[in-house]
Amino acid sequence: MLHRKRIERLREMMKEKYIFGVYVTSPENVFYLSGFTGFGDARLLIGRTNAWLITDSRYTVQAAEECPEYTLVTANAENIATLEELLRKEMICTLGFENERIAYRDYKALKERYDFVQLAELDGDFTELRDVKEEDELFCIEKACQIACRSLYEVLDDIRPGTAESEIAAELEYRMRKNGASGKSFETIVASGKRSAMPHGVASDKKIENGDAVTIDFGCIYKHYCSDMTRTFFVGRPDAELESIYRIVYEAQIAAMEGYRFGMTGAELDAISREIITEKGYGPNFGHSLGHGVGIEIHEGAAISRRNTKAIQKDTVFSIEPGIYVEGLGGVRIEDLVVAGENGLRILTSDFDKKMLVL
Repeated sequence: MLHRKRIERLREMMKEKYIFGVYVTSPENVFYLSGFTGFGDARLLIGRTNAWLITDSRYTVQAAEECPEYTLVTANAENIATLEELLRKEMICTLGFENERIAYRDYKALKERYDFVQLAELDGDFTELRDVKEEDELFCIEKACQIACRSLYEVLDDIRPGTAESEIAAELEYRMRKNGASGKSFETIVASGKRSAMPHGVASDKKIENGDAVTIDFGCIYKHYCSDMTRTFFVGRPDAELESIYRIVYEAQIAAMEGYRFGMTGAELDAISREIITEKGYGPNFGHSLGHGVGIEIHEGAAISRRNTKAIQKDTVFSIEPGIYVEGLGGVRIEDLVVAGENGLRILTSDFDKKMLVL
C-alpha cells in the first residue's frame, strides 16, 4: 500500500508533464518506489497503469516478496533489449528518466537506440517526491538518531589523550551496529587538535592530546534511512579562542532553531546563523551551508543554503550545522537533525546534549 501511494504520486506528476513512462535507475529511487533492497541490481519502468521491475534470477524470490505492486521481469537490470521490448509493447512514446543519476551507457542507449521515444529529464521531480517524509520514514530516521546518540555516549570514555582518532571511529561504528544499525551512513569524521579545522577530516591515526578540540561527525542507517549529527568536545582545558568559538557556534545554532518559521526558505534559515557568525568576525571561517536534507541518502532534498530560495516543506528532514574553522588552531561544529513542522522544528538528535563538554 505504501509504495502504491508513492507510485500514484509519481503518476500524477507524469500526467501533468504529459509523460507516459518513467525509467528509474538509481538504487535509492528504486527502493523508494518499490521497496526492493537489492541495491544496484534492478530497474523500474512505471507506466500510466502498469509497472515493471527488471532484475536477474538472483533476486526473483526477493523481488516478488518485496514488490507486489510490480510485474517482475527476469533479466539483467541493464538489459537494453528488455526495456525496448516493454516500451514498444506499451507504446510509451515519452519517457522520463533520472538525468543526474543515469549511467552514461544507459543514457547513450536511450538516445541512440530508442529513436521512437522522446526523453524528459526528471531528477528534480524525484527530489520533490522524496523531500516530504512519511510517518514510517520519520520513524526510521528518528530511530537511527537515537541509536547514534546512545552510541556516542558509550564511547565518551575513549575520547582521551593517547587514543587515536581512528580508534574512536571504529568503536563508535561498532557500537552503532551493536545498538541496531545496519551500518554507518557515511565515513565517520573524527578530527582533533588542528585537524578539527578540517570540516571533513575523516578519522586518521593522529592521537588525541590534552587541550585538543575533538569534532565527531557521524551517522548510522536504520532500515535504509540515515542519521547525521556532530558534536565537538574538549579534552582538558580548551584554548581561550576555541572556547569563545564554541559559544558563538552554539548561539548561532540555537538562533536558527528558534528563528525557524513555517514557510521560510532555506536561504532565510541559513542567514540566521551566518549573520551571527559574521558579526562575531568569523564569517570567512564558515564556508559551508547551514544544512542539508537527510533520508535514504545522507544528502538529499532540502538545501539549507544561501542559494535555496524555495520554502521548506512540512515534514522535511534536514541538518542544522553551523561551524567555525580556523586553520592552525582548530574548529567547532554542532549539528542536529530536525524535522520541519508548522509550529517549529522537532529535534531528532536531542538525546545527546550540545552544551560545551570538557572531558
